[in-house]
Amino acid sequence: MSTAILTQETLSLEGANPCQFLVLYEDAVAHDLAMEICGGVMARFGAELAFAFSFWKVKDLNNPVSAHWAAEAVARADIILFSLPAHDLTPETSQWLDACVQARTKAEGALALIVTEPRVAGLAVGALLSRLQFAAHRLQMDFLPLLPPLPDTSIEVSAAPWPARLNEFQEEPGSNHWGLNE
Repeated sequence: MSTAILTQETLSLEGANPCQFLVLYEDAVAHDLAMEICGGVMARFGAELAFAFSFWKVKDLNNPVSAHWAAEAVARADIILFSLPAHDLTPETSQWLDACVQARTKAEGALALIVTEPRVAGLAVGALLSRLQFAAHRLQMDFLPLLPPLPDTSIEVSAAPWPARLNEFQEEPGSNHWGLNE
């Protein structure tokens, strides 16, 4: 009778295609929050994946050269992370996103949103969520809103720290798609 032997192999990340992260942020607070999320992702998945990060300030998208290079980064991005206050996108940023749809070459990935103003709620957040969810659909990406807990809410999930919330969306072994919107 033969016995199955379980061996664990550690794969080298050298030469691996890194997970491409594109981070768009509005201000220093948004940048720091995005860095916290990126650090949490690296702590959780760093042994399994190599990462490449690209950070862009949203106002720099008004510059045609910066907008071009940021759109090129979108074309290759596995994850696009917006770190923004709770207001809708500027018309320029919306136009830039429209141009990114044409540049996108990957057929999967995730577009995530961090809202940096936890006390603000209402129509502005709804408009931002709606616009980015639509952009994610057009970019062939899943949408992952990482919203802060709202005042006077008892929703247990929203009280979890943001890096911990990312663990909720870990892929099942053998899956080949983000699967968040399915």
